[in-house]
Amino acid sequence: MAVVTDLPECVPIINDYIDETEWLPRVLSHERIAAIFVPELLLRRRLLVAEQAGRVAGYLSLAADGFVPAIYVLAGLRGRGLGRALLDAAKTLSPEGLELAVFEANLPARRFYAREGFHELQGRRETATEEGIATLRLRWKGPQHG
Repeated sequence: MAVVTDLPECVPIINDYIDETEWLPRVLSHERIAAIFVPELLLRRRLLVAEQAGRVAGYLSLAADGFVPAIYVLAGLRGRGLGRALLDAAKTLSPEGLELAVFEANLPARRFYAREGFHELQGRRETATEEGIATLRLRWKGPQHG
């Protein structure tokens, strides 16, 4: 679970992802993203962090209803199990299931979520997004739902 001192380390992870992803337009400035990571965030969401060499290398934001608004891992550390570890921790905290939205254009993330047991919810494709890129709603049903 994240602590207040982890919050500033999360900011460059998402900002770098937006900056390096050609198909993803920046709709919030670097400063607006930083303004999200204030101590009050920890009152509204469970923020899980993955660390590498004592530094935050990835994070997952988890709402009380099991919705995952964000999961990001540093570019150089993707594919090393940090995202899976974050999702596994979220699954433990929300065994009744998780939902998230993924950009339809984000094929690597869609493959990752499929490997982790997420399935697309039919009829939940959203085209009116802030970024102008369609999203798909995915769900992991949890162990009690087989």
